[in-house]
Amino acid sequence: MHIESNLYLVGSGRAGFDLTNSFDCNVYLFQSSTGGVLFDAGAGMNGAEILQVCQQDGLDLGEIRHLFLTHAHADHAGGAAYLQEQLALAVHATPRTAEIVSTGDEEAVSLPIARAGGMYPADYRYRACPVAHVHAPGEVVTLGDLTIEAITTPGHSHDHTSYLVTAQGKRYLVGGDAIFYGGRVIWQNTYDCSVPQTNASIQRLATYTFDALLAGHLNFSLRNGKRHVETACAIIAQMGCPLSIL
Repeated sequence: MHIESNLYLVGSGRAGFDLTNSFDCNVYLFQSSTGGVLFDAGAGMNGAEILQVCQQDGLDLGEIRHLFLTHAHADHAGGAAYLQEQLALAVHATPRTAEIVSTGDEEAVSLPIARAGGMYPADYRYRACPVAHVHAPGEVVTLGDLTIEAITTPGHSHDHTSYLVTAQGKRYLVGGDAIFYGGRVIWQNTYDCSVPQTNASIQRLATYTFDALLAGHLNFSLRNGKRHVETACAIIAQMGCPLSIL
């Protein structure tokens, strides 16, 4: 799905646009002057669908060079191994995400509990994937005409990172599961889902300036994207919790 001149949605499941496998998160691709840059990888249940969408949008698979992961949950990082194998791309993550993904640690992403609860098929397995670049929180990476800043945003998971991408003079918040359209979040009964950390991360995001919100599920906003963070902050300021999309 071609969104803007340099931006594509190439994966999205049942909690989004039903573009690819139903378990996929929203997978975004930026075209830079040195090749394509993916954000998140989907679940990997049928990663070929993501490649098919890229080709349908006229993208050259051989020019997709990088993959950044917001966190290690299966719907965001389970497809990293497949995409890395097919595209020979470099995978980027912050330290804890890199540790989980590179070892395929299913316990760390609460996958056994999710399988037992029927959230994933009983035969689904999380494949380990090598991570080429491990970035410190706050690090800024330049890839051609893109700049990418890693913002630590724990709460949805202990390893969660959002990315502030500047491209062609516009600023995009790739928010993963830190914040969604309408100022919503995800509350779930996992060991590392934290109300205080979620709220603090949202308040941290409110200190940044950005035009577009590219969330990990549901819709995205190409203009006035910060209003979704501000909506959540207004609830937090009244000692409340943003509503969950689940």
